[in-house]
Amino acid sequence: MNKIILDQKDRVNNWLWKRVGRESPFVKFYAIGVERKGRLIGGVVFDSFETGVRCSMHCAGIETNWCTKALLKACFDYVFNFSNCKVVINTVSSANEQSIEFTKHVGFKEMTRIKDGASNGDLVVLALHKEDCRWI
Repeated sequence: MNKIILDQKDRVNNWLWKRVGRESPFVKFYAIGVERKGRLIGGVVFDSFETGVRCSMHCAGIETNWCTKALLKACFDYVFNFSNCKVVINTVSSANEQSIEFTKHVGFKEMTRIKDGASNGDLVVLALHKEDCRWI
């Protein structure tokens, strides 16, 4: 059974950035993790907040079923109700088709692609507006 971790933002942030092969660029952020049997299996980091307007979202998972309805509800409750954002933005490399498909399945819509904006392809910019979010 998965456990949502709300009070270990540094642990989740460090775990997530190791999974994507980079160091954390963030000083100000919020993170929600998912544990199974005492070990992190997924995480979501929010950063680049513009108060009352938007934030960015980054996520990674290493096991099946890491992203549950409970996690999505916690994430979007934080973004839209606690932080009062109108929209959350996610960027993905066009080479990561699985991540793009997953992000769209959650409810994000593709807004644009920036040619050569990622190290291995185009940068796909996706957004989810509060009024379109089915998780809150």
